[in-house]
Amino acid sequence: MTKIYGFGNALIDIEVSISEKELKTLNIKKGSMVHISSEQQKIWLSQFKSRILSKEPGGSIANSLQAASTQGSTCLFSCSLGKDQENNIFTEGFTESSFEVFHQYSANPTGVCFIFVTPDGERTMASNLSANEDLKPSCLNLEKLSKSDWLLFDAFSVCTINGLKTAKEALGTAKQNKLKIAFGLADINLIQTNLTEIKWVLDQSIDLLFGNEKEINLLNENIKPNCDVLCSYGPNGCRFNQIQVEAEEISIVNTNGAGDALIGVFLSYLDSLDSEGALREAVDYATKVCLVGGPRL
Repeated sequence: MTKIYGFGNALIDIEVSISEKELKTLNIKKGSMVHISSEQQKIWLSQFKSRILSKEPGGSIANSLQAASTQGSTCLFSCSLGKDQENNIFTEGFTESSFEVFHQYSANPTGVCFIFVTPDGERTMASNLSANEDLKPSCLNLEKLSKSDWLLFDAFSVCTINGLKTAKEALGTAKQNKLKIAFGLADINLIQTNLTEIKWVLDQSIDLLFGNEKEINLLNENIKPNCDVLCSYGPNGCRFNQIQVEAEEISIVNTNGAGDALIGVFLSYLDSLDSEGALREAVDYATKVCLVGGPRL
């Protein structure tokens, strides 16, 4: 049986070291995410060629499931990939035997996300979704989904027409088979632009909403979620409903993937430990992610 079934964006994370001054010239608000064109992707690949720190499989839900799989949880991830070298980088980048990638091919290239890392370790993202725009219901393995414990997805997946269709198909199967459902806000920029879609998801009686403090606060200005809430405070730890756990004080290297790891590890332990114990495990793991380059340990 699959512990956590997730679907979402499959991206190759391209980490780039960048100064605060240069980041301002890119017209991206620090700590946020924007979508870019294939042409912009080519320009930046050339511009930052000498400062690429790493190229690794990424995407929020994929990162969460990878972290969960390191804790012994069996995970399956559905996505859309291009028929290219990046596809191989993605599928071969998950080595845990408990992690399985179920994908369909797109005529478009595999998606890419630039992770611009400033000296303070903060990450600012720019994604070219590309093949991810072809994420559709047929990407789902409904048989394995129906036998899972959790369904995990986020707002990135409902901001495209096909992604929303996929969410509706997955939620229908999850409800029919009494799975628990976790949904992430993913990025503050998505809340206002996709408020209708996010409200629809929350109206489906999900079990867990997760996001960082800014995302949760902005959502509360528009919608009051009627479910458990996992709220990250970054270096100050995390809160699950009324339970809060502090994070160890560290010298941050890179925050990329820390929030993704937090939810993956939390779900891994939520059924075997009490809520505070699961939260402690999740915060400790996410803190370790901040000590390395890249989104995973």
